[in-house]
Amino acid sequence: MEKLAKLSPSEGAKFFKEERKNYPFLDQLYGDSIFPALQYCDYYELKTVYVLLKDTPYYEDAFELCQNARDEYLQAISEEITHNIEYEKKIFKESIIPAIELEIDSILEKDIKETMSEYAGGLLNYKKLIFLFGRGRDDFKQMFWDKFDIDKYQKHISRHIQSYLDTISKRQDAYCIEVTGSTFGERMSMDYPELKIGLSKSTLKHIQEYTKNQSDEIWTDIVKDWVTPAILGYASGGLSTIYDIGTFAYDIKVSLDDIKDKTIDPDEMVGYVCCHDLSYQIDNYFLNICLERVNALLEDSNKKLTTKIAQSL
Repeated sequence: MEKLAKLSPSEGAKFFKEERKNYPFLDQLYGDSIFPALQYCDYYELKTVYVLLKDTPYYEDAFELCQNARDEYLQAISEEITHNIEYEKKIFKESIIPAIELEIDSILEKDIKETMSEYAGGLLNYKKLIFLFGRGRDDFKQMFWDKFDIDKYQKHISRHIQSYLDTISKRQDAYCIEVTGSTFGERMSMDYPELKIGLSKSTLKHIQEYTKNQSDEIWTDIVKDWVTPAILGYASGGLSTIYDIGTFAYDIKVSLDDIKDKTIDPDEMVGYVCCHDLSYQIDNYFLNICLERVNALLEDSNKKLTTKIAQSL
């Protein structure tokens, strides 16, 4: 009895099975003193023990203990993976998306400055005259999109998202190895929506006012169309900068007082309006769809991970 008590559960089961024919009293001894302690064993230990107890009086009971332990273990794994899904979604929404937005805004600012510089340079008067008579509106739009590389923005966003998905896949592999001893072997890949953005009618109106060089009208229209409670977020606490929604990259924020006092250069203000317009579209349409698709991928991949683990237990 003393020797049996010092053995591990699997060693004890092996000893009991091998010696019970030589020592008939072991059946009762094992049942009274050793078997009750098996309820405190983990699933993997019970999985070994119940196999060793085959062809003994305690095989069925050990199998039942093992199944109960498996169900509890799988439930704990399922709960942990469910928690991981919500955490992975949270990280993507609160860390990855803002990082993408920050870089996109920086690229937008650079591209729009270059476009505005080309538009306002060289043949300035000629281009303004065309715009004034109604033909330059399309001319400006075409010139804008000739310089504006949509693919660059889409590739930039997809690179960041795929990097995050690959990171999650590696974590899933590590988790699967820890639990089952084998890799998960799944890689998430997303189908991206087409990035469709363009300057809005409101923005083009501001460009036309800029071209006509009627500064007072520019400021009147911008205050009316852009500096509103809805845009500034007064309803949710009162924000004071035009970029509190949509963009994040600007070191110098455009404040309501700046606009009213006309301390912002009209050229810069037109650039700000273009940046805000395009950034808002990318953030609130393209990236929102990406967010939905990433969430769906995370849910599906983790569901597959749970299924693989369950099949291996």
